[in-house]
Amino acid sequence: MDNINTMTVATNIMLGLFFLLLVLMTASVSMVPWIADRHAVFGVSVPLSAHTDRRIRGYKAMYACNIVSCGIIALLIDAMIWRNFGMAGALWALFISSLVIAAMGFIAQQRYRRLTLELKKERGWTATGERHAVLVGERDNPQPLGLAWELLHVVAIAVTIAVGVLGYDHMPERVAMHANAAGQIDGWVDKGPMLIWYPVIVQVLLAVVMTAGHAAIIYAKHPIDPDHPATTGYAYGVFSRVWSIYMLVIGLLTAGGVGLGIQLSNIGVITLGTFGVFAMFIAVVALLGALVIGLYYGQNGSHEYAERRSVTMGRGGEDAATDGDEPMPYDDDRHWVAGVFYVNHDDPAVMVPKRFGVGWTVNFARPSVIIVSVVLIVVCIGSLVVAVM
Repeated sequence: MDNINTMTVATNIMLGLFFLLLVLMTASVSMVPWIADRHAVFGVSVPLSAHTDRRIRGYKAMYACNIVSCGIIALLIDAMIWRNFGMAGALWALFISSLVIAAMGFIAQQRYRRLTLELKKERGWTATGERHAVLVGERDNPQPLGLAWELLHVVAIAVTIAVGVLGYDHMPERVAMHANAAGQIDGWVDKGPMLIWYPVIVQVLLAVVMTAGHAAIIYAKHPIDPDHPATTGYAYGVFSRVWSIYMLVIGLLTAGGVGLGIQLSNIGVITLGTFGVFAMFIAVVALLGALVIGLYYGQNGSHEYAERRSVTMGRGGEDAATDGDEPMPYDDDRHWVAGVFYVNHDDPAVMVPKRFGVGWTVNFARPSVIIVSVVLIVVCIGSLVVAVM
């Protein structure tokens, strides 16, 4: 009876966290146009002055209103489903709602991208050429954390192994491995050495994925504005360093927390419900952290750039001479399919900053991207097979 009550409480907490996750996701998607790089709007190359254009600001506001309205409707529907069909129905509804919010974000982006392209043609926003720059003194700028920090995963994995080995004798003869959406345990596994190594395998796979994300930040293409190389170089340096710290912390929490959580659950130190609550809590922290970083720094450090720009203009620095309606240094719309997918056979870069959104994406023209994608798919399938075993 105590186990049933514990699972019920844990499921209720998970449900509340899932509602919070949907709220954070709605906020994250709705704010994307406001934190984009200053050279793009809805995935369209534009001059800096476009962000102060009345119609562009109106498009951003309407986009945000569309997403927020969709999120509110989804939350109300999910609450009704919870009341009429219980926790199981609500959890499924919230999961589907998350997918719907993401899809609506893409649909709305495409709509306002078309309107922005029409306005771009109407306003005559064209590039004066294809000017690019490389900042020679870039090493003086803030840099991402080095990959050596990812060795902390080794320590976390060692702890998970030690807990499993030392706690194996205390493991029950039958271990609960899965619970349904209603919080009822419906999957059991007999005690065996594999139960020690299953959490370790999951942790290693997650650590590899998180380390790959950290490496992508380090080796990604750096966007340098040829009109303001020093300011944009510094702003991007701050942006990439903060994100590398975020990836390290969230990576350790995710990989280490999941691995150790499964291990403790197998031994019986915590319940399966408690582990589920902890996993959902990590998801909420990860999304909240990404939202805060995006709002504070902007894509590619655009908000940091705006702050430093105002300072250098006051001091008569590099930005003072080019204040006003600046021309577009380049226009690479042809390389951005739907303003989201980067395909450029002439660019050797594998990772590039996103045009719409915060973070990085891949150059789909590079063969290595296809190879890595296949490997990730195999890893995901392998994780599912291990979970079933």
